[in-house]
Amino acid sequence: MLIRLCWLLLLASFTCSIQAHQMSTGYLNLDLSTYQEQGIQGQLQLRWFDVDSQVKLDNNLDGQLQWQEVVSQKDQILQFVEANLSFQANQQRCVLTMPEGLRADTHFDEGYLSVALIADCKSQNIDDLVIKYTGVFSQDPEHKLIVNLTGIGSDKTGIASQVISVDQQQVNIDLQSSDWFSVLSSYVYQGIVHIFIGTDHILFLVVLVLTSVLTYQNGKWIPKLNNSQVIKDTAWVITAFTLAHSITLSATAIGWIVPSSRWVEFGIALSIVLTALNNLWPLVTRLSLITFGFGLLHGMGFASVLGELGLSEQHTLLSILAFNIGVEAGQLMILLALLPVLFFCRSKQWYPKYGLKLGSIIIGIIAINWSIQRF
Repeated sequence: MLIRLCWLLLLASFTCSIQAHQMSTGYLNLDLSTYQEQGIQGQLQLRWFDVDSQVKLDNNLDGQLQWQEVVSQKDQILQFVEANLSFQANQQRCVLTMPEGLRADTHFDEGYLSVALIADCKSQNIDDLVIKYTGVFSQDPEHKLIVNLTGIGSDKTGIASQVISVDQQQVNIDLQSSDWFSVLSSYVYQGIVHIFIGTDHILFLVVLVLTSVLTYQNGKWIPKLNNSQVIKDTAWVITAFTLAHSITLSATAIGWIVPSSRWVEFGIALSIVLTALNNLWPLVTRLSLITFGFGLLHGMGFASVLGELGLSEQHTLLSILAFNIGVEAGQLMILLALLPVLFFCRSKQWYPKYGLKLGSIIIGIIAINWSIQRF
């Protein structure tokens, strides 16, 4: 019975790994600094897979998407955008045009379709802006659209970010607000969001703390009964991870280092594999050491998302700090949910014998699948 359960869980892990790697995220980048003279300018970027789910692009059904096939569906694509994206200023609908057509783009080494936009709001003084997007939610309820705005505030140097989801398909933007608090709140929020949509980072945290309630003695894992010691050891591990990824996140965001996103994503997947193997055959028992090393890789991954959001020209350091705070807040939320479960499992005889091993194997297989996909 246990063997059958293992096979079912392993099969489910392959399914989860594919879904996690193919998370549906779109981007709407808008420059509001020239709205009075040239309108609101920007780009809508969607994954090819998401566009194809709404407008069939592979006309000859050969499984290979050609640019000519995309061009032949240009009118249908633009109609889809116009039907699912709208702008409203001062309670009046803005005129949306797409004068530059289509082009290909990439995010995190995944192909995207980019559409240039101009929203003419026919107003010299926009007090508020409402953006509504219905996108591909009917096809994929997990789809998210990250809205990145620059050029807001009285000095037109402010930046803000919002997330549109199936539960919130409309966002309201205050164009005059660009003070430090709005920057702080926007980037903290985005840091939290990234942790919760970053399945690889979540799995790294999970596989890392699976042994937090155990200690390795005489060739086997046994329960660690001192709760204060468990919390102390976990705090050291998370502190090492926080310190490491804060270093590389900041250095990458500022531009001091420019890593290859492909190898960073591969390295993150590999860090999960190695941590899972260390749970099965412990070579490093001081997890703060291994966590610091892997945290440097994860920091570069966090920075790639921060790069997508952009940095406030007026509050660059605040943007980086706030995003870091958001990431840490998200991590703490995950840990606060995990530790009570692990405290409960610790007292069960099956956990050190089977639960830890099974959990590490499943997470390891998911990460191996990611490693193959990202290599």
